Amino acid sequence: MSGAATLIEGVGITAVGTVWGDDLAAFKGRSELPERKHLKLMTRAVQLGVAGVGRALAGRPGWQDVSPERRGLFVGARPVGAPEDLEPALAVARDGQRLDLQRFGSEGLARLHPLWLVKGLSNNIPGYACAYWDLRGPVANRCEGRVGGLAAIVEAARAVAEGRVDLAVAGGADCLLPTPPWARGATGEGAAFVVLERGAGRAVTSAEIRLDPDLSAEDEHGVGGVDAGSATGPLRLVRALGGKGPAEVTVRDAEIGLWARIAVGEASG
Repeated sequence: MSGAATLIEGVGITAVGTVWGDDLAAFKGRSELPERKHLKLMTRAVQLGVAGVGRALAGRPGWQDVSPERRGLFVGARPVGAPEDLEPALAVARDGQRLDLQRFGSEGLARLHPLWLVKGLSNNIPGYACAYWDLRGPVANRCEGRVGGLAAIVEAARAVAEGRVDLAVAGGADCLLPTPPWARGATGEGAAFVVLERGAGRAVTSAEIRLDPDLSAEDEHGVGGVDAGSATGPLRLVRALGGKGPAEVTVRDAEIGLWARIAVGEASG
């Protein structure tokens, strides 16, 4: 996972797909995903991630012409069950402001939704997305906190540069705090994915993932002041792509001592 910056040659970002900002309050998985019957097996974070992959592919007309074996997927996500499914167990174990762990074990566990853990598995995003859009190339699922999504994009850029895939979808999704219907903008959740290919799009010039045990807790984590978990880096990158000049995006996570960085060149035209 650690190492010096890698010079990336001939790889570009050709499309992006996000669920962010005002989109979040209005987001409905049943209108985004090919199979509605799967919704009951997904947390909101998983739904956001799968939708983000679909939106990124939709932004790249003709992606189906690439052989399925040459289409890869790289995802940053955390293994977290649905908070609403955990609440009944927590409610019975609360003693004022204190959580009674003994009562949680003896009475709360029986109240957990039977699919609580299964719904939130981090590899659900690549699992469903690969099945929906027939992505049979290399697949990676990175569980590295705030760094995960950007680390997934770095790995995808390297995979394209090394010829392991012809087209890669990469990014991250998370749901630290669901967006209420009345809210505008981000409240701690989101999804962002990019499509990377050789010889086209906005050039990726360098990328790196590095271990750094000396990272400080003061390091910046959020997007616009808001922490979007595994989606933090991809969302920053999509914002940076909105500008014309060269841009560099870095995400650090002091809790795990890891950071990732990616740089893109000027927009053409």
